[in-house]
Amino acid sequence: MVTAVELLNLNAPHGTAWELFVAAVAIVAGPVLIERLRVPGLIGLLVGGVVIGPHVLGVVPADGGVIRPFGDVGLLYLMFIAGLELDLHTFARYRRQANTFAVMSFVAPLALGIGAGLWLGYSGEAAVLLGAMLASHTLVTYPIIRRYGLAANRAVAVTVGATLLTDTLALVVLAVVAGRATGGAGGATLVMQVVIGLGIVAAYCFVLLPPLTRWYFITIGRQRVLRYTYALGVLLGGAALAEAVGIEPIVGAFFTGLALNRLVPSEGEFMEHIEFFGSALLIPIFLVSVGTVVDPAVIVDPGTIGIAVALAAACLGGKLLAAAATQPAFRFTWDEVGVAWSLSTPQAAGTLAVTFVGLEIGLFDSSTVNAAMLVIVITLLVSSAAASWFGQRVPQPPVDTSRIGRSVLLYVARDVPGGRAASLAARLAGVDGGVIRPVVVVPRGDEAPDSDELEQLAGVIADTGSDADIEVHHDRTVADGILHAQASRDSSLVIATASDDQWLPSLSGASHSLVRTLDVPVVFVRPGRESPGRVVFVLGPRQAFRPGASSQVAAEIVARLGQTGLDVLVVAAIRPAARLVEPLGDVEVVVADGPEWLATHAEPTDQVVTPSPLVDGGVASRAVRCASERGATAVVVASGAAIAETAEETVTLAW
Repeated sequence: MVTAVELLNLNAPHGTAWELFVAAVAIVAGPVLIERLRVPGLIGLLVGGVVIGPHVLGVVPADGGVIRPFGDVGLLYLMFIAGLELDLHTFARYRRQANTFAVMSFVAPLALGIGAGLWLGYSGEAAVLLGAMLASHTLVTYPIIRRYGLAANRAVAVTVGATLLTDTLALVVLAVVAGRATGGAGGATLVMQVVIGLGIVAAYCFVLLPPLTRWYFITIGRQRVLRYTYALGVLLGGAALAEAVGIEPIVGAFFTGLALNRLVPSEGEFMEHIEFFGSALLIPIFLVSVGTVVDPAVIVDPGTIGIAVALAAACLGGKLLAAAATQPAFRFTWDEVGVAWSLSTPQAAGTLAVTFVGLEIGLFDSSTVNAAMLVIVITLLVSSAAASWFGQRVPQPPVDTSRIGRSVLLYVARDVPGGRAASLAARLAGVDGGVIRPVVVVPRGDEAPDSDELEQLAGVIADTGSDADIEVHHDRTVADGILHAQASRDSSLVIATASDDQWLPSLSGASHSLVRTLDVPVVFVRPGRESPGRVVFVLGPRQAFRPGASSQVAAEIVARLGQTGLDVLVVAAIRPAARLVEPLGDVEVVVADGPEWLATHAEPTDQVVTPSPLVDGGVASRAVRCASERGATAVVVASGAAIAETAEETVTLAW
């Protein structure tokens, strides 16, 4: 008689689907259960990996099965996101501190690691390799810090920026020691190989990728799915290239993130999708894969425990010394010191690489490898707890109001071509690493745009290479809709396409209601006949001699357009004030009456930028009229602050 078991043909579960299912269970259940013990959820992922690993339940085989490759990709993804989210403005401000901290956080654990190795009886070369193993760090706790909104914090920017140098120095030490131990190429040759390899990876990331990505986003990759596939492809390409030239793949992944940093704004919808996929699967599975390597039996081996404790103390102590030095050197708060320590302490990728190379060349034995695994677990436990403790104590950094392009609200007019305004918005947002927030306003009594119209308007945004969803706002008037959209999005700048009678102030002397109401600058764009190129900054005599708020904002916009590769020309009736011209860099200044110069010299490809006519109203009005007659694009920069600061009756702009 056939039994039920035989009819069902039950077999022990195995294979890819089973391993991924059990890993998913560990990802879901591990953090939930461990957080009940007031332990960071990250530790639950490690514990889950230990439980399903070959040394406990044996679901994941000793070779790692499918979990190990997914974990490798997760680590690359983690470094890629760190490069994408690094606040380049903050990093540029603190790049010297980042380089200094990199040296300190490398040298201190290196020295202590060498001392610990010699004290434990290792040879000189093995001791140096142990020090290099502890000197690098992996940004495993970065997701915790990011969750507290500290990605733009100065201590975070310094520590993330230091990661590249510490890992590179560790690779150099590894290359030199491996060369001496194996009797192969000399140390100097290996160092040169590392330097050349870094140069090749840097050329791929910073020379090839930016223009290729811009072209792809504007042409083939308009759909978000295609953009994500492209981002994943260039990430893996950078990692593979790094490995091919003898560099750790995580360096290539981090470089790739930096290369795409300005093209994938951290507050944009595209970045949200990248973070979601990483946070949901790849980064957690990396931590689970680390747990599967750990053998619980190592805990009961006194010799291995002794090695692990000594190395962990050297790592934690060295990183702590380096982080503590930032307090007097960089004037970090002690909570920021704790954040820097929690980010620079975790050992993972670099430690694994150095450990297994040391095993292959005969400098390490199995006890050292097991001890290194235990060091990884200890540092992850300590650093994740420190990240949670100090991260919640550090206040979120204030919004950088000097970055006028951080969040650009773009009013997409339904009856006026908006390509010029969209292009201007994309350039300003790109320079400041910001996002575009396109909005269509439906005033009371009007019909909402249908799907075909929205698709056409979305095409205008896609032509700039930007990734943004168009929002439709229903409000009493268009001005009210823009005002409410700006407030809800906390936009730093409003750009709108101007029409003859809807946007511009009348000649009666009353200032524009939208400009007067908003507390951020407003830029009106009247499209020209051809795609804009050269930027012509036109100033009246009083605007040049005594620049107000609108003139200052206009100068900032012109400076940013110049940073995108456009030529800049200043035309003013008198020599402009230094504070207007200096931010523009080395530009040509023509002392002439602006409207008269435009009447004979303006080209259809020019973008004529002029401040709103609160003063020198006649000059501004004539300048815009001359620009329009020549077919050029006119850009008028207005500021409510300028209205507040002037005691004169507002002189308005005529077209």
